[in-house]
Amino acid sequence: MTTLLEFIARIAVFIYILAAVGIFFAIRGLVEARRKGHLASFMLEREAARRQQRSAVTTLLTLSALASIVYIIDTIVAPNLSNPLAELTPTPPLFTTQAPTASPARLLYPTITPTIGLPPSDIEVQPTAQEPAEGCTIAGATITVPEPGQNVSGQVRVEGEADALDFSHYKFELRGAGTNDQWVVVGTYMIAVSEGLLGVWDSTSLPPGPYTLRLSVFQESGGNITPCDVPVVIVRRDTGS
Repeated sequence: MTTLLEFIARIAVFIYILAAVGIFFAIRGLVEARRKGHLASFMLEREAARRQQRSAVTTLLTLSALASIVYIIDTIVAPNLSNPLAELTPTPPLFTTQAPTASPARLLYPTITPTIGLPPSDIEVQPTAQEPAEGCTIAGATITVPEPGQNVSGQVRVEGEADALDFSHYKFELRGAGTNDQWVVVGTYMIAVSEGLLGVWDSTSLPPGPYTLRLSVFQESGGNITPCDVPVVIVRRDTGS
């Protein structure tokens, strides 16, 4: 059955041509029979004309039905036979885009597990020599608080500027001993800030020591402003170091 349907689909154009020719001659015969019927003077002539009309109408309907059946096979049945599972197998999405959620509190909580073997609370951590801030002279991505080399603890306010033409979003990253010296994203925000509070950074989950706080501002076009890197020192509040 499948082979027959595929064969009909392959010769569909040829069948259409034959059906069109047959329909043409059937219409022509019907017109001729009606003309003869009007001109007939005898009963036998009128009866022959009626038989010719019935034959022409039957031929016309048969060829029309045949062309319709071939059309259905060619456009609907045959394509589905070649891939019957095409509609049953969903195509998995290549990319899943999650809409960003704005954080009204602007809190930065780094999801970092403290390193085993932290210094005892009674041992002071002395701040080490820090490199100056890098890239923070570029308008649109600056951190004014904390300052380079500043000791920080607990909830740390981050102030500055995160804005640009064609603004998309900005994010904070942190690197230091508690992150295995790798950049770790601690916050992403979708609202530009021309000047003021950028976020509040919770440093209590990290061991004391020197770190680098980075601000990166991105544009809708895919570009970004030179990041602003500010070195800071996390100290323990209870010892004042």
